[in-house]
Amino acid sequence: MTPLERLLLEEVPVRPERPGGGHSLWTQQEQDRHWEDLCNAVRRPGEKRPQQSEAAA
Repeated sequence: MTPLERLLLEEVPVRPERPGGGHSLWTQQEQDRHWEDLCNAVRRPGEKRPQQSEAAA
């Protein structure tokens, strides 16, 4: 199954809702776990996470 097919089947994890419906920043641990879940969903475990550009920071 290709990564696109997995996405179409909604197997790629999405950002979980926060209790209370508030919008807040993720902790580093939450970001790391989400990246790991995404990589596993597309069968690329251990993939290096892209660095945020300084322009976007």
